[in-house]
Amino acid sequence: MEKMPRKNKRKSLFTKLFSNFMVVLIIPLGLFASYYTLNGDRNQARYLKGQTSTIVKSDADTLSSVIEAYRHKAYLLSTDPLVISILQEDSLDANSPSSRKLYQLLFDVMKGDTYLASTHIISNSGKVRVSTHEFPEVYDLRYQGNDWDLGNVITQNEKASPTASTISITSPRVAETGRLVIASILRRVYDREGTVYGYLVVDIYSDALTADINKSLLLGEELLFDTSHYYATSLIHSEKHGTFEQFPLLAELKGNFSRNVSQFNDTILAIEPIEGTSLSLAGSISSVPFQQNLNQWLFAFGIMMGIGIVLAAFLSYFFSRTIARPIGNLALSMKAVEEGNLNTKGEDMAILEFAQLDHSFNAMVLQIISLLQITREEQANLAEAERQALESQMNPHFLFNTLNTIKALAKLHGEEEIYTITIKLGKLLRSTIDNHKSECSLKESMSLVDSYLTIQKIRFGDKLHVETQIEESCLEVMTPKLIIQPLVENSIVHGLEPKAGEWNISVKIRREESMVFLCIEDDGIGFPPGSLPTNLDDLANSTHVGVYNVYRRLVLKYGKQMTFSLTSQEGLGTLVTMSFPAGQ
Repeated sequence: MEKMPRKNKRKSLFTKLFSNFMVVLIIPLGLFASYYTLNGDRNQARYLKGQTSTIVKSDADTLSSVIEAYRHKAYLLSTDPLVISILQEDSLDANSPSSRKLYQLLFDVMKGDTYLASTHIISNSGKVRVSTHEFPEVYDLRYQGNDWDLGNVITQNEKASPTASTISITSPRVAETGRLVIASILRRVYDREGTVYGYLVVDIYSDALTADINKSLLLGEELLFDTSHYYATSLIHSEKHGTFEQFPLLAELKGNFSRNVSQFNDTILAIEPIEGTSLSLAGSISSVPFQQNLNQWLFAFGIMMGIGIVLAAFLSYFFSRTIARPIGNLALSMKAVEEGNLNTKGEDMAILEFAQLDHSFNAMVLQIISLLQITREEQANLAEAERQALESQMNPHFLFNTLNTIKALAKLHGEEEIYTITIKLGKLLRSTIDNHKSECSLKESMSLVDSYLTIQKIRFGDKLHVETQIEESCLEVMTPKLIIQPLVENSIVHGLEPKAGEWNISVKIRREESMVFLCIEDDGIGFPPGSLPTNLDDLANSTHVGVYNVYRRLVLKYGKQMTFSLTSQEGLGTLVTMSFPAGQ
């Protein structure tokens, strides 16, 4: 059964433009919005967990560095012989040299940190009380020695190691300077025998711990907590501190205080232990603001898609009208030209590209008119050339008949030179006027050169020395006619004739693999420096017509596969070399 031919479904320009605008404007937005709708929550949670973990890790390292610096200062002071001896004596005159040396030692060690921390020294009896600031009443062991006093880091850590530093955050308070104390470092002061004579306490103010944390302000809460006492204090909201019961997020961990990142409802929580202490840092981010931003983005995408659809429809209609009208007018003009009306001219268009198209159409019509006129003239010239060719066929016969008459008379009278010249001239003339073929073998070309040189040797006698060499493999290579004889003639006429003394000219042809190399060399007067152009195409406008004619025919025949070189030295001679494929 024969199939019905399918009709091409053509779409209007408006439909095509609208489809393209939808692809370019709407589909990317739709894909982007769909991606965020399907994967936004998951990617957002992954991103927030990564950010929270990174920030908390960095802040934990910062806190570790700060605490370690103050712990080292506490160690230096608690092991200093001056401090040990004063507490051992359990007395200190405020105006004594020992007192001045002690204060000098305190401020030297705490140099630069007096606004961020305070250092206090207390003897066991409480008689010696020294501080870089106003001595806190809470550390006065004469009156504050009860172990239930949560504000006293000394009494709260009586059972701690007597040699190690104790870091405590369970005693937050407002110092006498008005600054908030977040952490305290306690060291016992003892001699070499291990006898404890007193205590050294470094109170760390909140500014020392909070100045360089949460710089990105992404964390909504950051808690410093002690896993051994289940006590925490907020580094962001200074008024918040107490047991884990007051911090529901810490209670959600259910005792797992190792390094981890967890999500509880809308809150991301990261835990990072502080190296070298029993403390850990917890940081949290609420995902609610990020989710709100995501929802706003999705809403904005929806609005943009709606606007994009309306804009795509408007632009499609506008551009379709703008494009279709001039194209339709141009199509009508082309139809008129197709029907033979060459007087049709496209109208001026406001759009540059269409104006260029219209200009090209008008130029094409003018070119068609010009080509038709040229065709008519060429047909007339062809007829005239044919008539002249028929007439000129009689001239060669007259010349050959005349040469035959001269040859017969020369032989009759024994003029051998004239006889030889007429024979060689006849060969040259026959080769020149033979228009039936445009190519000949190198053997034929060398025969023609031999005829020409025979005539020249008769003319110039023994002063002309000729050397010709052609490899047997080159004899049947076909080339354009007359590529050697014109160059030999140039060598004799322009190079050798103006020279006094003997003349030498050589023609050598050899073959290397698939290439033929031809050299014509003379020892004539050569060319003056600068008289030969570097580009052989420039010979077309020079007096070297014969050389250019040979070069140009070789280019037309072989193209870039051939080479042609013309070199000369004034007073030494000229060398012409060329190469071309043997298989052409």
